[in-house]
This record gives sequence, C-alpha cells and structure tokens, in this order.
Amino acid sequence: MTTRTLLLSIALLSGFSASSALAQTRIPYGPDPMQYGELTLPEGEGPFPVVTFLHAGCWMSTEGMINSYRAMAKAVAAQGIAAWNVQYRGATSDGGGWPGTWHDIANGFDALADLAEDYPLDLEQAIVVGHSSGGHFGAWLATRSQLPKDSEIYVEPALNPMALVMADAYINPMVIDSIGTSGEIYCGEPLLEKLTGAPVDENGANFKAISPLEWLPWGIPQEYIVSTYRYPLSMPRELAQGKTALQTLPDYPALAIIAGDEVNVRIIANEDHGAFVREGSRGYQATISAVLRLLGKAGE
Repeated sequence: MTTRTLLLSIALLSGFSASSALAQTRIPYGPDPMQYGELTLPEGEGPFPVVTFLHAGCWMSTEGMINSYRAMAKAVAAQGIAAWNVQYRGATSDGGGWPGTWHDIANGFDALADLAEDYPLDLEQAIVVGHSSGGHFGAWLATRSQLPKDSEIYVEPALNPMALVMADAYINPMVIDSIGTSGEIYCGEPLLEKLTGAPVDENGANFKAISPLEWLPWGIPQEYIVSTYRYPLSMPRELAQGKTALQTLPDYPALAIIAGDEVNVRIIANEDHGAFVREGSRGYQATISAVLRLLGKAGE
C-alpha cells in the first residue's frame, strides 16, 4: 500500500464517506500539512467527470491560497462535475521547490486514482484547470510522462489529464525571475533556482524538465484564457502591467498548434489577473465555460 493510499484510507475511516463528500471534503495525499485536496461531489450517483484545480501564487503556496478555487469548485459541481482542489508546497515552502513542489503537483493529481476507488469519479474525463502559476503546473502535468525517468521530479503517472485549461498563465519559466519595467523581480524574490534545484546555466536538464514548451505537442485539448495584459499580441511591449519586460516571450498557442495540438484561445480585454478566480467576473465565467466545453456540457 502506498503512502497516499494509506492516508486516503485513514481519511475514509475517519468519516469522509461518499455521502458527506457533497460538501468540500479535505483529504490528504501525503504526510505534510500542505499535501491535501478538497473534494466536492455533485448530487447524484455518478460517475462524474472531475476537474483538478491548481491555485496561483507566483509559484509559491500558503494555506489560504486554496481558497481561490473554492467558489468555482462548487460552481462546476452544480453542473454535474466533481472538483478536486489541490493544496501543495510552493517554491518557498518547507520541503517545496525542487523536487518537492513538482512531486506534490504529480501526487496531488494522481491521488484521483485512489479516490476513484471510493468516490464515483470518471477518470476518463479528468481535466486540469490552473490559474497563473497554477496554469504552468497544469501544463507540466500534461508533459510529465515525457520526462526522463531518471529526473528527480519524475513520478510515474497513475493517470494523465484528458484536457487542460490555463487561465491567465505564463508557462515559460524564464518569466519567473524576469525584471519588470519598475526594476523589480517578477515575484518579488528569486524563485527559479529553487524550482530547478540549480542555477539554469549549470543544469539545463532541470530547467527543461519544468518547461512545458520544450515538450510540445502535449497530445490533449487545451483552452488558453488570457487577458490582454498578459498575452503578447504585439511585441515588444511590457506585459502583465509592467511586471515583466521580456522581449522574446514565445507565442504558446501558435507553437502548440504548429506542433499538432488542439488549442482554443479566448482573449479578454483588460481583465485583471485576480479576476480569473473572482466569482462572476469575465475571466471566471470564461474558465467555467471552457470546462463545460471540454467535457461536452456546453449548452446543457
């Protein structure tokens, strides 16, 4: 029995029954206090499609950040879709960074395989939604099966996402330590070395391992919902309202389509970054619409 399976069994024996999971039920996938998810099930018998939510936080994570997707978890449950809202250790968390953060993203998603033994989840319809850096983590999940098996962040996939939604996300790791027009670093402190385990110029293999663009095509449908504040419609210009002034940011949708992937792009004019998880906003509604479209529920 794996550690994850044991922890899930303990949670079930502690009273987390399928019927009580109609609420947002906290279930651990590892021993660290930050290694858990919240499962929300719709009413009915299922099996239900399931969305894994990965919160933002500039590649960092604190206890409160999981809150950002709680409203959307309930919203998709009202549409007959289960939600698995994952907490994880970020770049600056104890035990996070390289390889801990990547292990948490992998194991948090793979926990669905164990959850499906006790809850009515349809793993053939398991999709991932990530906002901002959570979108980067979601894209990484779509590519991780291609990683060399001797990579420190490789975890044998228990399942793979069938589709991906990235909400106002950058998936090029070069953004992480880039400098904005104000002269300040993107996330307020250097994080890239924490996430790669070594300076990029000393270990290109680790940088490639966390770089989804290096592994195109991903082989699954993708929805890219992005504000004009972030999408490089015309270059060069400042992006993310001046938080980064990179002049060579690759055009992800074009590269993905050229590589053979199916990508739908929705560009939302002047949408605030935080609005993509703000209930009722255009970015929030566009994310839910993308989920419904991927699962064939649009118009139901």
